[in-house]
Amino acid sequence: MVLFAVVAAFASAASFAGGSALQHRVASAPSASEESRTGFIARLVRRPSWLIGLGLSAVAFGLHALALSQGDLALVQPVIVSGIVFAVLIRAGLDRRWPPRQTMIWLVLTWAGLALFLLVRPTATTNSVHSSLAPLFVLIGGVLVIVAMLVARRSQQDRLRGLLLGSAAGLLFGLVAGLLKLVLAQASQGWGQVFTHWTLWTLVAVGAWAIVVNQRAYQATRISLTAPALNISQVMVAIAFGILVLGEQVGSSAEVVTGEVVGLTVTILGVRNLAALPTNPRDTDTTDVPVTAGRD
Repeated sequence: MVLFAVVAAFASAASFAGGSALQHRVASAPSASEESRTGFIARLVRRPSWLIGLGLSAVAFGLHALALSQGDLALVQPVIVSGIVFAVLIRAGLDRRWPPRQTMIWLVLTWAGLALFLLVRPTATTNSVHSSLAPLFVLIGGVLVIVAMLVARRSQQDRLRGLLLGSAAGLLFGLVAGLLKLVLAQASQGWGQVFTHWTLWTLVAVGAWAIVVNQRAYQATRISLTAPALNISQVMVAIAFGILVLGEQVGSSAEVVTGEVVGLTVTILGVRNLAALPTNPRDTDTTDVPVTAGRD
């Protein structure tokens, strides 16, 4: 069951990588900065490549749900953010070249950190779900996102605006992962009550909000700046949701917890550095690095 969850999560990460690359190409077009908010969204939905990217993201979301139905949130989510590894390899394959040596080093370190995390991660156990904490978790997250968006809107610095929007999008996608896991837990007791519960409709609303904020982050600045913030924040939020709301276990011993922390830290550092590195030694800009963490 755990192996199936990991495989489904890897497939989801690969799909997210492809979808993110297509969406970023359209959303970051030079003319986008001159458009109103309504015109920006209207332009996106008229572009076939953006719609294909959205379709890939929808497939990835389905695979993500499948993975979460078989494994813990804290197990699945770090795998999802490894989508950048697939993005770098796919890009290099399309260009018919090997990635630069520095990129290969971070690729190996990212996989090594993820492998360590998966190896020491304890087997999922059935715990009490503290669903009463979920509304508070979502409310606090929503307030933080609104504050980040307001500050980003007033900021004159593209870098700061991109970091704020990327972090906000990651927070929302972390909530999406947590709410999705909660919906699946409720569905195990019968789908009838799912459609009348607040969780499903909040999931839809937060998911739509996350997509819009993510596109705005793409528009604000280079993806090499926004992607690390997005990936780190969404993993942290998802893991916190899993522990506090879903009652997932951190680890049974200090050694296990240490292994998890080391593996997750190396994975996040790898994702961060892969997003910041050019995909070609001759590149001086990293705007075209397709990166995602499990969303859009």
